[in-house]
Order: sequence, then C-alpha cells, then structure tokens
Amino acid sequence: MAKWRKHPLPLDYPRHPERRTALVLGASSGIGRATAVALAEAGHPVAVGARRVDRLDEVVAHIREAGGEAEAFAVDVTDEKSIASAVTDVEAALGEVEVVVNSAGSLRMGRIWEMTPENFSAQVDVHLLAAHRVVAAVVPGMVARGRGDVVLIGSDTSRTARPRSGAYPAAKSAVDTMAFQLQSELEGTGVRATVVRPGPVATEMGTDFDEDTIVDVINDWVRFGHGRHGRMCTPAQLAHGVVAAVSLSRGAYVRELEIQPEAPIEP
Repeated sequence: MAKWRKHPLPLDYPRHPERRTALVLGASSGIGRATAVALAEAGHPVAVGARRVDRLDEVVAHIREAGGEAEAFAVDVTDEKSIASAVTDVEAALGEVEVVVNSAGSLRMGRIWEMTPENFSAQVDVHLLAAHRVVAAVVPGMVARGRGDVVLIGSDTSRTARPRSGAYPAAKSAVDTMAFQLQSELEGTGVRATVVRPGPVATEMGTDFDEDTIVDVINDWVRFGHGRHGRMCTPAQLAHGVVAAVSLSRGAYVRELEIQPEAPIEP
C-alpha cells in the first residue's frame, strides 16, 4: 500500500498574532452585537462601533462582566470622516485592527417603483457605500502588515431578491460583487476577505413596520415561494459563523458563508 507523504503548512503564512483587535460596526444590536460578544468570548479585544452610543455602553458592560475586553466608539458608517476618526481612536486604545466586521445597516421595505430616489439611494449608501468606506479605512493598514480579516455582512437576498424589499437586495448583491473583487485584489497580500450571507434572522430590522406593510410583505413572499417555513436564525448563529471564518488558520480563507435557518424537525 502506498504511503502518502505529509505536507507541512506553508511556511510563508505564520500563525495569527496572539492579540487580534476586532472592530465591529453596527454593534448596537442584532448580528453586530452578537458578533462583538462572540469575538470577545473567543479572546479578541473588541471595539464596538455604531451611532447609538448609549446602547454600545451596554454591550461593553456585558463583555467586560464576562471577562472580555471592549471599548465603545461613536461611528456613522455613512460618514467617511467618522469612520477614519474611529479607526484612529480604536488603534490608539486597543492596537492595530486585525479583524473588521461591517454589520451596519437598516431596512426600508417597499416596491422599487414606489420608492423615492432619495429613499432608494439612502439604502444603497448605508449598505454598499458604507462597506466601501470601511474597507478603504482599514484595509491599507492590513496590507502594510501583511495580515488581517475583512468580513462584510451580506444577505441571501443578493441571490434571490424578495419582493417589496426596496433597495436592500440590489445593495447586498453589489456587496457580494465588491467582496469577490476585493478577494481577488488581496491575493498574495496575506489579507483575507469574506462575505457572510444571512438568511432570515430575528433582529430589530423590520420591527418598526406597520401591520399593513408586514401583511403585504409576507403575502408576496409566500406568493413567490420565499416562505419555506417560519423559523429564523438567531444573531448568535450568524456570529458563530463570523468567528469561524476569522479563526481559520492562515493560508486559507472562507470566500462566502451563507447561513440559513433549519426547518422545524417533523414528528
């Protein structure tokens, strides 16, 4: 019987450094908050950023009470200067950013032709342009150091657009494309880019819709076959996916990770 030769890991990819500061944007609630907590549990110093600073204080307190390290920073992802300033402050407080997760976003439902151009473009701004602002602020430093992880939170609507979802599917589809282009451009730099694509998740997004909007949305989703079952993922399940991607040993990367809720187990 032939004996297979064991190949060692590539020597040009050393281990991750002991200390990997993580910056999580959109960390005041939902996937962002859960990701910040999960990264802290994994031993990362975590910088949490969002506009709602009062809610970030609660996240920081939660992490510290559990023995983790965290700091809060006011960040508006629609403002280039706000992001750049936050990155400077984060690195002064916690060290160079080794991991960045962009989970900031909002949701405005509606038919495309019924949305005003202002509302449509605002959604593109907060989902697509904001992701680029984050990349532009953080990735040059990562490339200079020869390591780092960039995680962009996308959506399964980029593959299957659901009706009445406004500009959200279009913006998230563009995030996918930008992430894949970024991955190609980062080949050979030691920096990794991953897009994490959630299916339905139980977050605050959509909880402010009026009853008529919810009824119209659900009816159209069922009509076009988007309602497989009523289960949703938890933010923590998405967070575990993010942690898995950035924890992968160097020399390999997760290109894309789609996480869907499993249907109830049938009796």
